[in-house]
Amino acid sequence: MSPAFAVFIMMNNYFHDVATAMLMASGVTMWVILVRAEKAGSPDALDFMFRLYQGISKVVIGSLIWITVSAIPRILTFSSFEWANAFSRNHVPGLLAKHVVAFIILLCGMLLWIRLIKRIGRLKDIHDL
Repeated sequence: MSPAFAVFIMMNNYFHDVATAMLMASGVTMWVILVRAEKAGSPDALDFMFRLYQGISKVVIGSLIWITVSAIPRILTFSSFEWANAFSRNHVPGLLAKHVVAFIILLCGMLLWIRLIKRIGRLKDIHDL
């Protein structure tokens, strides 16, 4: 593997992990905003929350696209790049733990966003927006 290609794969894998974290972090952030807007109950607070939701949803869609697209080179080079590096340094348990944690974060982020989409949809229906 050429040094330039190795850097490309390393950066691809890094941004894949960042996009995974972004999915969960944006979901938690949006949940906090939603709860506070509901407690405030004012039309201005709800309007602000709906506008934030539109913007943050674009970040989530971008993260999901990046997670999907960047998974292709990551999967194709896993054994020769990530696994080989971890194996040669006796870091296989760490690599496995990292991927288990990343999967849990991805799953929790997706489930959180599914719940957010449903809850915000109900709020829009209630407030006729």
